Amino acid sequence: MLKIFIPSETGICRIAADAFSSLWFQVTGQRLAVTTEPDSQGDLIVLGSDAVNAYAFEKIIDNTIRDFSITTDADDYEIVSATDNGRKLLFLAGGRPRALLYAVYRFFELRADCRYFWDGDIVPKREHIDISDLHIHEKPRFEYRGLRYFAHRGLNRFQAEHWSFDEWKQEIDWIIKKRMNLFMLRIGFDDLFQKAFPDIVSDPGYEVPESIERSYNDRDLFWSMEIRSELRRKILAYARERDLIHPEDTGTMTHWYSRTPKDYLEKVKPDFLPQTTSSYSEDTGLVWDIRQDRHLDAYFQLTEAHIREYGSPEMFHTIGLAERLCYADRKSNQQLKRYAYRRIISNLRSKYPNAPLLVASWDFPMRWTSPEVRELLAELNPLNTLLFDYTSDSGDEENTFQDWGVVGKFPWIFGIFHAYAPNTELRGNYDALERRLPIAADDPMCKGMVLWPECSHSDTLMLEYLAANAWDPSADNITIRSFLESFCSSRYPTQGAEMASLWRAMLPIISIRYWSHQFSEVFFAPLDQLFKRGETLVDHADAFIESHREPIRAVPEIFRALAAMPFEDAHAFVQRDMIDMARTAATRVLSFGYFRVVRELHGWSDGEGNRDHILAMMAANRTMVSLLGDLLAADNTYSLYASLQDLGEKYPCNPKFEKTLKGNVENNYCRTYVTELFKAVYLPEHDVATQKIQEHLDAGHRPWPTYSEAEIIEWQKRVADSFYERPLKDMAPDQQKAVEGLSKCLNAMADGTEAIIDIANRVKEVTHGNIE
Repeated sequence: MLKIFIPSETGICRIAADAFSSLWFQVTGQRLAVTTEPDSQGDLIVLGSDAVNAYAFEKIIDNTIRDFSITTDADDYEIVSATDNGRKLLFLAGGRPRALLYAVYRFFELRADCRYFWDGDIVPKREHIDISDLHIHEKPRFEYRGLRYFAHRGLNRFQAEHWSFDEWKQEIDWIIKKRMNLFMLRIGFDDLFQKAFPDIVSDPGYEVPESIERSYNDRDLFWSMEIRSELRRKILAYARERDLIHPEDTGTMTHWYSRTPKDYLEKVKPDFLPQTTSSYSEDTGLVWDIRQDRHLDAYFQLTEAHIREYGSPEMFHTIGLAERLCYADRKSNQQLKRYAYRRIISNLRSKYPNAPLLVASWDFPMRWTSPEVRELLAELNPLNTLLFDYTSDSGDEENTFQDWGVVGKFPWIFGIFHAYAPNTELRGNYDALERRLPIAADDPMCKGMVLWPECSHSDTLMLEYLAANAWDPSADNITIRSFLESFCSSRYPTQGAEMASLWRAMLPIISIRYWSHQFSEVFFAPLDQLFKRGETLVDHADAFIESHREPIRAVPEIFRALAAMPFEDAHAFVQRDMIDMARTAATRVLSFGYFRVVRELHGWSDGEGNRDHILAMMAANRTMVSLLGDLLAADNTYSLYASLQDLGEKYPCNPKFEKTLKGNVENNYCRTYVTELFKAVYLPEHDVATQKIQEHLDAGHRPWPTYSEAEIIEWQKRVADSFYERPLKDMAPDQQKAVEGLSKCLNAMADGTEAIIDIANRVKEVTHGNIE
């Protein structure tokens, strides 16, 4: 009888044995015994290289197998079949602990056709799995391969702060299955200040004093600090047991979701660095003056507290003074930013001289010029420092890693930022990736590939693209159209051809939006976008219209093909991806429709626009927004009420958290595909915008419709007040009704798209006041 042999009952070999045994049972229904005594008679699965398993070395010495080719302490692995006196042996060996797990999951891919996705595994059933005739040695192109999890809140699928320990275990197992090795939690500080400064900062309970209502900075807790602390500890311990890397934050850590608590401000009264920008300008968001040793040391106390309580000093990460202007004078500003890096690094190296430091690139595309980045890199030590560029998919062609002097010269990581918090639809700058990723693959100084968005699980295609290319950036993986074919054959065993056809049709629609288009979707906040940012949108309207014009012609056919799919009988992956495709297609149509309104309003202000066409397009856009809300109702993934209920089912939940959760998704930065927001916020704001536009047109006013910020805020507040006053339970969608009406909804979306295209075709093109 086949058994699994491991050298001891503890450590990675035991974890690997459990994973192997579990998958074997899922495939065959047979349970394999695990033994620490090599049976001289039966067939064996032998786990661990000769470095950790003496039996493997014994079989090398007696010439049953040859020496392993794996690199010690690296991520390559071998899967080797052998025979020994008539019995079958299978050896799985890794250069380091996680690589042994890679080998286990790879074996089941090769011999049982198992496939692994963030939302579940595909495990075909069969009576037998052949362990003979295997000699596989595989290693990754990139040393570091990983993901970030960010601290926005809202819907459980997309926001990792909502996840329970069981969900995190599934996620970490999936990271290993995809042969990644690095991840980072950016899900808030939890009790780090309390751990670092116990005599200064107290546990706030559920209500965090530095919270700002109706914003992403409302950080009131849904689970207690004690639960969150224990959860972080268990997550990182589980990851370390599987040999994953989690970088430790260090340096000037006051930023997004790492604000300074009120207790600390009141008792320590820290001095701050100068700052001229309004972002993070509250006392809780200002950076302490690290020119003073006491403040620099205090920041490092936070790092050390995290290492002591949760982490490991294997790798460090800093963002420097990102997103800030400290001085109005550019030269002084850049001098201070470089000085901050020198201070941070000097402090770190006094305690951890050799651990790699990741210097995040986030600030560079926004606040630096290429010569300024090169000046900084000239000051950094390439022996223990890496440029952590997670903006390699930027739409900017003049300020990227290609201009920073890293290629062939300085260690760096190629990264895909991909999406802000609202952008959870399918998207991706594949054109840029296909041009830039080969540069990284061919550069021996490029050490990694990561995906670093503000949301999780939003784009299954991009997640799979990342995992494939981080391991093997071959031409078939880099080229999205060829990768798409392998993706579909893996994800849809019974509907691969149908789904591949849909994905091929969707690809041009997916690829026209990516993160460095600095606009949220107009329909998420029409009052803010059309009136407060309207003149800014004009500068981009022509490019948006032109990029969307041809791709959306295919959308009606896609909607009708989706409508014809047997949704209720389909596999869960098919259902999920159908909704993702449909909401993406609808978003592109709405981008086109709203930017047509922007262009026509601009034309109207120059005496050329057409009143009826403007109002007709607003009406057609409204229809599509309403239908998109109906579409999302068919999947409770998009229900805020469902996410709120889910929080309470996992752990005891703050009974007053509903208000905070509403504020975390209703604020203009974080508005996204939340079903309740469509009827309660997006459509009412659209209606107010339409009313104001119509009043403006009927009055015959020719300038751009400008309103004071106070007026716009008041209109928004009336809508928002109604949303906050109404319980989420009363707004929750009827999922079954929506599923029953899904085909009708999708066909109506096809008609709605054709209506928007038809209106656009009847509108004379106006560019900067001139009729083309």
